[in-house]
Amino acid sequence: MTIARAAAAEEVKPSFQVLDRTFAILDLFDQEQPEWGTTEVARRLGLPIPTVHRILWALRDHGYVTQHEQSKRFRLGIAALQLGDRAREVIDVRSVAVPALRRLAHTTGETALLTVLSPARDRAVCLERVETQQPLRLSIQPGRQVPLHAGASQKALLAYMRPEDADRIIAGPLARLCHATISSAGPLREELARIRGRGWASSHEETNVGVWGVAVPVVNDRSEAVCAVGIAGPSARLTSTVLREDVTQVHSAATTIAKALGVRVPPLSAPLANTTLSKRFPARNGRPA
Repeated sequence: MTIARAAAAEEVKPSFQVLDRTFAILDLFDQEQPEWGTTEVARRLGLPIPTVHRILWALRDHGYVTQHEQSKRFRLGIAALQLGDRAREVIDVRSVAVPALRRLAHTTGETALLTVLSPARDRAVCLERVETQQPLRLSIQPGRQVPLHAGASQKALLAYMRPEDADRIIAGPLARLCHATISSAGPLREELARIRGRGWASSHEETNVGVWGVAVPVVNDRSEAVCAVGIAGPSARLTSTVLREDVTQVHSAATTIAKALGVRVPPLSAPLANTTLSKRFPARNGRPA
């Protein structure tokens, strides 16, 4: 290596070191500990306090962190949120989701669905569908817009919408699409609370006779819906055991997609071992092998 190349390499190394340290600092801010002091950061990363101080102040100047006026502790700033939003906007959600949807359709034997909010945030749109190989199947056309108050994927989105947007939908009108459609504001609010409490949504004959489904929401850092991952199929293949297994499979697929998008999935709070079919999920024959 020539003297000039060696000198250039020495100049580049500190620059990359600063980048490594900057990203390491940003990675510390999470849900478990959203606030950090300069000394805490230095101690956690084994860095000199003056170095951490300079990096945090540079991040503050660019809006990636903010500093509390009294405590002097740092939190992520609006620029970090905007960067995440821009990243999600340019990611092709469909291409990220398709491999997980294919595995989901294979493992559950049902049609796997990726559903998002319409641009007006007043309806749900089927963005992608992977059909089961079963001869008896449910077919939903990608691009089709459907109401948000009926169906597992739609309710999963509605349960995690911004409150003002959700209130507008709940205020109606709530069209009755099938005999089990929830068409009153009070029962719909109760259903959405149950979905938020357990982390998944279900439906039985809310949109079509003989059709059931389960779905899991994918949400951003503000717990707002990004998309919903679900499955749907004929009631003839539904049992309590099938329901418990499929909720777990759908949650796993949604988690895979969420990680690829840099977002998250609400946890499954209720023990699935105790999940049983309600009156809206009457016992049927088991799914064929």
